Amino acid sequence: MSCSFIRFCLTGLLIILAVGSARADTVWMKNGDRLSGTVRSLSDGKLVMDSSYGGTLSLDWKAVSTLSSEKAIDVRSGKTVFKAQLDAADRGFIVVRRGEDEQRVRVSQFEEFMKPKPKTDALSWTGNIDVGVSLKKASTHTQDSHFAYNNKINVGKWRNDFGGTYTREKEDATMNTENYSLRYALDYKFQDQLFWQGRASYKRDWVEDLSEQALIGTGPGYQFWDNELGSFSLALLGGAFTYGYSDGSADSHLGASLRWDYQRFLQGRKIALFSHGDVGHSLDGNIFTLDAEVGLRYQLTSWSSLNISYGHDLVSGTRDTLNERNFTTGLGLKW
Repeated sequence: MSCSFIRFCLTGLLIILAVGSARADTVWMKNGDRLSGTVRSLSDGKLVMDSSYGGTLSLDWKAVSTLSSEKAIDVRSGKTVFKAQLDAADRGFIVVRRGEDEQRVRVSQFEEFMKPKPKTDALSWTGNIDVGVSLKKASTHTQDSHFAYNNKINVGKWRNDFGGTYTREKEDATMNTENYSLRYALDYKFQDQLFWQGRASYKRDWVEDLSEQALIGTGPGYQFWDNELGSFSLALLGGAFTYGYSDGSADSHLGASLRWDYQRFLQGRKIALFSHGDVGHSLDGNIFTLDAEVGLRYQLTSWSSLNISYGHDLVSGTRDTLNERNFTTGLGLKW
């Protein structure tokens, strides 16, 4: 085999490797390290980056010297968001390209940017399971347990959101709380931010006089944002409320409800602030409902978290007013 042929093969290999590395985002650190992968976002002084060798990395932005992005990134400047290509410059600077416009900007001037989520028809499946258990033995023996399951499956313009909860609180032989809930929502996105939602939920309680709650509704929704830093949506639903009682009686009402779903990642995705729920009112003006939860998740590993949440379930205007508040903490799994 001739030397010229070997040199030709080696040159081709180097070109392939160079092209392959150029396709990745690259971050240069002040200590001289060079990291390649996929830059996700910058927020709260943390640069989030996915790598094939270290998983999701959270880098201190003050330790970054410069970086380059494979594709355009959404950059926030004040209240303005624009797409720009980021190219590496000399130490402490980044070149921002917007079409033919080019600007050399100090790294310290960047406060927030994110890579847009790619539009795809491929199936996307995310979810989490939260479990909390508390046992206490003193003058009384107390057993508390809480289980929550959440699932989201997206395919093209269709979004499926379903899950359930189970809560049980027992003190000696007395059952103070025992209930479960199920929910399912189907969204169709007919524009980037507008969608139509159909929703159904059911709750069963073995302690309270208000033993069953069922809701079915449909209506428009608006997605304010959905990106690497979180999501927020509102949906206004019209439908029917049905309530059942421990003696077997039931009543139904037509009404409307406002549903929200909020999530915001903080500290380089180590912390997630979340809130979801709905507030409803019957058309006859007698019944008011509130079912809300707010909480925090702290990421322990790539698949586990420590969570804390507060929930409030209120139903007034029915035969028996329900007013429950739950404070839970425990461990979670995500995928």
